[in-house]
Amino acid sequence: MVVTRPWRLPRSTEVREVRRGRYGRTVLARLDGEAGEVGDLVAVRYIPAGLLIHRPRAEAFWADVARLTSLEAPEAVPFRQYVHAPGFMAAYARSAGAVGAVGGALVSDAVEGVTLSRVLDRYGALPPPAALLVHQRALRALAAAHGREVVHGDLRPAKVLIDADGVPAVTGLGLAALTTGAAGLRAPELWRGGGAATPGGDVYGAACVLHLCLTGELPFPVRQLFSLMARHTTAPVPMEAVPGPLRAPLAAGLTKDPALRPGAEALLTHLERTARTALGRDWEERGRSALRTLAAPLAEALPLASPNAGDRPLRETVPSPTHHTKVC
Repeated sequence: MVVTRPWRLPRSTEVREVRRGRYGRTVLARLDGEAGEVGDLVAVRYIPAGLLIHRPRAEAFWADVARLTSLEAPEAVPFRQYVHAPGFMAAYARSAGAVGAVGGALVSDAVEGVTLSRVLDRYGALPPPAALLVHQRALRALAAAHGREVVHGDLRPAKVLIDADGVPAVTGLGLAALTTGAAGLRAPELWRGGGAATPGGDVYGAACVLHLCLTGELPFPVRQLFSLMARHTTAPVPMEAVPGPLRAPLAAGLTKDPALRPGAEALLTHLERTARTALGRDWEERGRSALRTLAAPLAEALPLASPNAGDRPLRETVPSPTHHTKVC
């Protein structure tokens, strides 16, 4: 098998690798600065060429990326640009199976923070104000993306970043055409063969994350795919461990029928009204305070000065390889 020299983002220097998986290799990199100045630190996800060989899928991915480039949503990690690798199809063919072949690079801001999956792995569940804050900001990010006709398709704890101030933000937008999503958070209509990811599927996945944050478990914590499919499509959602006043917005997000499930904007309104009534008007600040306290012991600093200044470990600035143990 021929191994080609992989393409790299021009005018950048890799600091370190963050993760490597089926959907690409992600690194922390520093862009070249002007006139000797230190350039910006960015997160770069290299998309394997093999994921882009299927033309309709590649075109759907590129269209999503184009729609997201100018998205201004503080609830989502800022997305900068997508850079095409020149001649990636030829590189894929030469590599006899995409060994080393890269289709392009997704470039996002590098944001200090720790993933929700790591916080849940450590603590098991969150206080209600913190759980609702995560859900609120996820719904805001989804609503902004859905407004651009873009879906997430794989919202899960590893795709939510909590920064040093306890503010959550969603990562991983733009990849829906290339991913299949986590089975434990898959909407009923997708189990029934409903095709590609949808805005309703995003809302259902976000509600699954809320259930996990409130109780320490997904709605249906089973591993066998057949059992998982049966429960997501037909079983009532277990609510025993969910605080009573918070059950209504959670149940709305987990509605089986996508035609009856509210959109992200409508569910956001429902959630915020419920939170004010059940937890008080200061619930958001209490949620931030709780997340700040929980995330602080897990936080590590980004390298600030130069590519050689980064002997400290990287905080998870991009989708993390660490998944909550209950997420399939």
